[in-house]
Amino acid sequence: MTVENATSEDSSHGPVCPHCREPLRSNLRQEQVTPQQPADLGPELAVTLTYCGRCGWTLHVAPARADGPAGHGPVAYEEVAAPADEQTLEGQFQLRCRDLIGEIRSLGFNPNVWVAMINTLGAAGAAKKLLADHHMLVVTPWLVRRGRPELTLEHEIGQPRWSGLFTGEERAEAARRQARAGKTPHRRRGRLRARRAPRRSGF
Repeated sequence: MTVENATSEDSSHGPVCPHCREPLRSNLRQEQVTPQQPADLGPELAVTLTYCGRCGWTLHVAPARADGPAGHGPVAYEEVAAPADEQTLEGQFQLRCRDLIGEIRSLGFNPNVWVAMINTLGAAGAAKKLLADHHMLVVTPWLVRRGRPELTLEHEIGQPRWSGLFTGEERAEAARRQARAGKTPHRRRGRLRARRAPRRSGF
C-alpha cells in the first residue's frame, strides 16, 4: 500500500491524514496485531494496521504476511469464496459482494478484512455482524470520499432486491453509516483555540 493511495494529497506538504489533516510523511505508522475472536470463528489471524501516528486514524487493514515483516512486499489478494448455493438470495448477495470487491480492488484498495469475514461467515452473515457490532469497514469512507458510494456494502444493503435478507432497522443503520462516512471530520484543536481567544482578549 502506498501513502498516496490511502490519503489525499497536499501539494505543499505531501500526503495528509484524512482525519486530522497532519502530514503523513512524519506520522505514518504500521503495526501488526492479532484480533481477539471467539474460537468458533476459526484461528486468529494477524492483520497489519496502517494508521496516522498523530490521531490514531486507521488508514488501511490487511492480512499480515507470514513470510516477512509487515509492509515487506505485496500482499496477495484473498479470493471471495463461492457461495454454497448461488440460487438462494444469500448466494446472490455473496456474488454481488464479490463483484463489488473486484471493482474496489481495481480502484487501488484491497478490502481483505471484508473478504476474510465473507469467507468465514458468508456475505450476509458478515454484513449482519458488522451492523450488529457497530463496526464500519475502512473501505466505506474511502469510497465515499472518492465519489463511489455505490460500491459500499452499506449502499448495497439498502437495495430493494435484498429486502428479504435484512430487516428494516438493519437497512436504516446501513443508510446512517453511509451518511456518516461522507461527513468531513473537524479539527478540534483549531476549534478550541478559536473559542479561547476571545476570553483571553477580554481579560
